[in-house]
Amino acid sequence: MEKSIDRTEKTSTRYLVTDDGIKILHRATRSNIAHLAFIFNVGSRDELPYEHGMAHFIEHCLFKGTSTRRSSQVLSRLENVGGEMNAFTTKENICLHASFMPEYLDRAVELFASITFDSVYPAAELEKEKGVITDEINSYLEAPDELIFEQGEELLYPTSPLGRTILGTPESISRFTREDVLAFWDRNFSREDMIICVSGDFNTDKVCEVIKKRLAPYMDYICKSREQRQRVCPPLTPAIKKEQVMDTYQRHVILLSRAYPYEDSLDYRTMVLLNNMLGGPSMTSMLNMSLRERHALVYNVESFYTAYSDVGTAGIYIATEEDSYKKALTLTYKILDKLSSSPISERTLATARHQLLGQMAIASENEINQLISLGKIYMGRGRCDSYEEMRQKIESITPYDIMRVANDVYNPDNITMLTFKSDKK
Repeated sequence: MEKSIDRTEKTSTRYLVTDDGIKILHRATRSNIAHLAFIFNVGSRDELPYEHGMAHFIEHCLFKGTSTRRSSQVLSRLENVGGEMNAFTTKENICLHASFMPEYLDRAVELFASITFDSVYPAAELEKEKGVITDEINSYLEAPDELIFEQGEELLYPTSPLGRTILGTPESISRFTREDVLAFWDRNFSREDMIICVSGDFNTDKVCEVIKKRLAPYMDYICKSREQRQRVCPPLTPAIKKEQVMDTYQRHVILLSRAYPYEDSLDYRTMVLLNNMLGGPSMTSMLNMSLRERHALVYNVESFYTAYSDVGTAGIYIATEEDSYKKALTLTYKILDKLSSSPISERTLATARHQLLGQMAIASENEINQLISLGKIYMGRGRCDSYEEMRQKIESITPYDIMRVANDVYNPDNITMLTFKSDKK
């Protein structure tokens, strides 16, 4: 099966599913650099309670050796030819990605296939990596501007794996064994939940040929039938207000609410636009103009929207001086109330649309990020809108859609608030 979209002078994007069920996304670009991503629909929300931190731990340990390569050989395989590789874990994904010269496509695919399906997870290497991750966790605990986001979701999803931190805890990490790692991967991996993405100046037939060749040794594992994973949407919980004292000079505040899942819907698109207007990267966002530019109350203010497969999190983060946070909150709620109670003007909405579309166009110039983003969309939906289709859908959003979504998401009765209060007198 094959689909083609987004044909421009710069790129031609093709999506295929092989006879063996392997999903492939190829972006043919006129570039001297090629990119590769293996994306798995597996993340920290798939962990059982005793596996807290396992997905992130596996991401680290994939580079620790295969049956034919030591850890140093894995790391040098692309670096020795000027390439770069890295990985990351989210609550719903593990992603391996690399950038390299096009002539090394075969080398890159072979390497990623081997570390995905032939990692041996040596016990000695696992123990060393536990120390690295424990240091990462401890460093994270000392960064209130990062910690507050994770602890905020703990309050919003108290009974769900979505409410647990991606990193895990020192205690949970210390208990992991090689057998635990293999059991998690075996339970959660399926070919339906993987996509291989390639970007570069290649013929699509060549891309498919390389992928099929390098995955061939592992087809018994890839095609092995597995019980379908069940992700359960976390139940709604009453809004919580919590304050805790931290070793920090500022008051950190986060407001969170349930929002919409990652899907091709009017609600999702409207939430993306609303979030960008409210506190996106633009210095003219509503929150930045009011709290920082007009009133000089905050060091940092931003809004965010994280859409998962079955639910979403919307929120606002504020960092301010201890004696300014109440006024900052008052102004924030005033903005939310205005958005929820009356439609914005067509002129304001037109500006917001132009900003979002421009930011999307600029973001698309980062090819590796674009490749990963498209890969996630295709893995979940099997298709993706072209830029023109996205533009038309965004331009169809009305002021009343903005008001409806703001009223739904930012109802004060549904907002959970967490604050880190400074312990400095």
